[in-house]
Amino acid sequence: MAEPSKKHKGSSSRSQRHSKAQDTPIPSTISSSLLFSSEEQCTRYTNLFSSHSIIDPKFIDMDFFSNESFECIQAFQNSNFIPFISLKLSVYSKLVKAFYSNLEIQESTLISEVFWIKMVIDQSLFYDLTQLSSDGVPFEGALDDDWKFEFSVHDTCRLACTNQEDMIGRLLVSSLALESHILHYLIVRILLPRSSNLAQVSEEDLIVMWAFHTG
Repeated sequence: MAEPSKKHKGSSSRSQRHSKAQDTPIPSTISSSLLFSSEEQCTRYTNLFSSHSIIDPKFIDMDFFSNESFECIQAFQNSNFIPFISLKLSVYSKLVKAFYSNLEIQESTLISEVFWIKMVIDQSLFYDLTQLSSDGVPFEGALDDDWKFEFSVHDTCRLACTNQEDMIGRLLVSSLALESHILHYLIVRILLPRSSNLAQVSEEDLIVMWAFHTG
C-alpha cells in the first residue's frame, strides 16, 4: 500500500482517492443559512457540524482486481459489497454535514432535511441507493449473541497473520498476510472508513475480517 514499485501495492493505490472533481464544493454564493428551514437547524449546524472535516471518500478500482485471484475480493463479491466499494460519485462536504446535522433515526428509517427538502430513507430506498442489504447480524462495536461463541480473537489472528510471533501484543497491519492486509485496507478505508490508527488492527477490525473469512 506504500511502495509504488510493487504491482499489488502500487497498482491498487490508484483507487485510494477520488479525482479532484469529486471534491467540488457547492457554489460559494450559497449561504449556509439557505440550507435550513429554521433558525434552530442553522444554529445546530454552525455550533456542532460546520467545523467538522469529512474523510476523503475512496473507492476500489475493479479494473485492477478483476484479473487477480484475491480471495478477499471474492468474499466482497459474495456479500454483494462490490457495487458499494467501487462507487465513484461527486461529494459535497457542506451538504453531507447539513444532512447529518438534521438527521433523525426513527425505527430504522433515516429522516433529514437539506435545502428545505425532507428526505425519508427507509431500508428499501437505502438498498436502492447503496445496493447494501440490511440482512445480517447487527453490529455496534460488540459481538452479537449469535456470534459470541463462534468468534475467537486468537483464531482470527492465526488466520490473518503471517506467523505466530506477529500475534504478540498490539497487532499491526505489517503483521498481516497479503490477503488479510488487502481486506483490512478495504475495510478501514472504504467500508468502515476512519481517519486515524489505520496501521493498527483493532478487535472490531478482526471481527469484520473474521466475518468475511468465514462467510
